[in-house]
Amino acid sequence: MQPVATESNDGVLDQFRPWIDLPRDILSDIADRLTLIELLSFRGTCKDFLSVSAGKSAQIQSRLPPWILTFHENDCSECILYNDLQSKTYKRKIPELDGVYCLASYQGWLLLFRDGLLFFFCPISFSKISLPEFPHHCFDGHVASFSDVPTSPNCIVAVINRADVSQVEVNVIAKGEKSWTQHMVPKFRGMSTAFTAATFIDKKQTFYFMDNANSLLSFSLKDKKWKPYQIVTGKSKDMETLPYRYIENVFKKSIAGLKGPLELEDDEDIAVCGFTYQNHSTYRRAVYLNEYIDTLDANKRVRRVVWIQPRFFIAARNHHW
Repeated sequence: MQPVATESNDGVLDQFRPWIDLPRDILSDIADRLTLIELLSFRGTCKDFLSVSAGKSAQIQSRLPPWILTFHENDCSECILYNDLQSKTYKRKIPELDGVYCLASYQGWLLLFRDGLLFFFCPISFSKISLPEFPHHCFDGHVASFSDVPTSPNCIVAVINRADVSQVEVNVIAKGEKSWTQHMVPKFRGMSTAFTAATFIDKKQTFYFMDNANSLLSFSLKDKKWKPYQIVTGKSKDMETLPYRYIENVFKKSIAGLKGPLELEDDEDIAVCGFTYQNHSTYRRAVYLNEYIDTLDANKRVRRVVWIQPRFFIAARNHHW
């Protein structure tokens, strides 16, 4: 371990002190400033570094561009994590992603569905938090958002899907609750019910759900009221502006440069799960929309792609929702 020089009373550097002897508050402060790979290396240095970094999550990564996680729909023998900012690829086996349907990505946590179970999963630490039984055991076109990391007591989850030709169904659950609350919302004119994004705005305590026809549905947790919107371009003093910025076709626009690093095949359809993050350049929440890129190949496979912030969270084995 690299030592650090210490100063004697006469101002002469005459001895060395190991990094491990630094006060814990200084080591903790160092750990707070580490990116994900740096943090993982720090944690693996020794037991003391591991102890002092307990609870550290590479918060600094929230200010950096997201990474990309890819895996095949029914085969997770090897997943790819790609850091586009540094053009670095990491491969690892993540069995928990085998056969999953990804509904949401936020702060390094994924909300996943598999075999009738809905659960949170951090693919960096392999931490998993199961949710109470969901009302449906088959998922198709479901989109979700959660208000905070699932270890927080303030976490609330909302899942939206089309109930039938005339209604939209939203199921909501808050941390500590044992069952979901179901809301049936009449489908309003112009709404396609093919949802492409969901997000939560803390200041407004409101969930927002977007479809692929520029329609928007908001749900306020304060008064439990729904409100439909139509998204239009342009500005007017009478118009209500979105409290977040959304970005379309992010993956599709970058796919040419990603085929090599992500080892994408020409006969693969690509299903992209969007995500929500805090855009520090504008200090507004930003949302990447879901995407589906169809190769029109009859013998196609599906490659699952998830935008993710590379954060490290640990949930205790006995952590309950």
